[in-house]
Amino acid sequence: MPRPVGISIVVGLFLGLVLSTSCKNRDGDDAVSSPAVGGPLEGLSAADLAAFSRGKTMFEKRFKPSEGLGPFYNGTSCASCHSHPTVGGSSELYRNFYLAAAGPPGFQLAMIGLPSIVVPAYGSGFHTSASFQLEGARIQIPTGLFGLPVTVAQRNAPPVFGVGLFETISDITIMSNADPDDSDSDGISGRFNRDQGAIGRFGYKAQSNNIETFTRAPLNTQMGITSDPVLGAGGVVSLRAGGLQATTDPTAPIVDNDGIPDPEISVVDLADMIAFTRLLAPPVPKAFSASARDGETLFSQIGCAACHIPRLDGSAGPVNAYTDLLIHDMGPDLADGIHFGAPQMSSISPGTTESEWRTAPLWGVSLHAPYLHDGRAETLQHAIELHAGEGLTSASAFMNLTTTEQQSIIAFLEAL
Repeated sequence: MPRPVGISIVVGLFLGLVLSTSCKNRDGDDAVSSPAVGGPLEGLSAADLAAFSRGKTMFEKRFKPSEGLGPFYNGTSCASCHSHPTVGGSSELYRNFYLAAAGPPGFQLAMIGLPSIVVPAYGSGFHTSASFQLEGARIQIPTGLFGLPVTVAQRNAPPVFGVGLFETISDITIMSNADPDDSDSDGISGRFNRDQGAIGRFGYKAQSNNIETFTRAPLNTQMGITSDPVLGAGGVVSLRAGGLQATTDPTAPIVDNDGIPDPEISVVDLADMIAFTRLLAPPVPKAFSASARDGETLFSQIGCAACHIPRLDGSAGPVNAYTDLLIHDMGPDLADGIHFGAPQMSSISPGTTESEWRTAPLWGVSLHAPYLHDGRAETLQHAIELHAGEGLTSASAFMNLTTTEQQSIIAFLEAL
């Protein structure tokens, strides 16, 4: 008898869970529980643990052309990019992938024949007539399309440890920290991004609202694997309202013309893959040394905690991710010219997100260098120094600290 599509995943998954994995260990005491990085949340039912295990297998599965891989792709499995330091993590710099968008932000087009602005590394032929291959060269990125300039950017895969907990954080909590017009004149005008009307939580620009759409889009854009919504048209497996992720309609099947019947992953396997990401535990903090405790104080004093909020309360308990889940302008050097989502209206910011980034969660940050959206920062110190725009005041304050004080902040970050 076929197994059911994870019912407990669909309804009230986190209710009643004891999320001890998100508790901070400040004083050198052992955490309440310390699952190995890459393990599941504590307190799961046997059914959810089984779904997590099956989902990990799917996450690591290497698809073949006969199973729907391609015709263009960047990797053969989710773990191709999310594997550092273990499955569910980020990637080394060589795994970066490219985005290419023609036209101005807000009106950007993908290259002809591609399902999104993700540029594949493998596959042969023109975009509109690709052939299946396991080897090949990146399609040449043109400088223009229909007379429009093409913007090219890189991405480094973000870790997904603990991100399922972001679904437990209410829209009200996220919205309460927004200040799109900088009404308090502190130089920080964080605003929420939207995903077809729903508040975004996932992705470098907070352009995705829930784990299902956060999973289905890269399955297609990175591997060419088509899927149907787990609950069918009009339904998305989420603890919150569903919505659009990038260019993928969450209520519609994804299809392609590669000759393999669609969907190329079953809804049962997709639900298990969603379960793996949703139930993946966050990293457990290390014991805080005296230097790290000093660094925590300095981190707040120089304003870092204004965006990297230490704690957001979710429906299942505190989420100590050090993020506000808002997007912020980080200055022209970090701006990539790529727009995603529908950001909150602002009198001082444009209606597009080409220079804005979601505040990066800092839990477990020492586990997954390099840093920033394209991995340009090799160290935490370098990442801090590259903060500009809304982060410039804090970055400048950091650089004016003594070497010992700077090292204390780094020690604090490395303990998260």
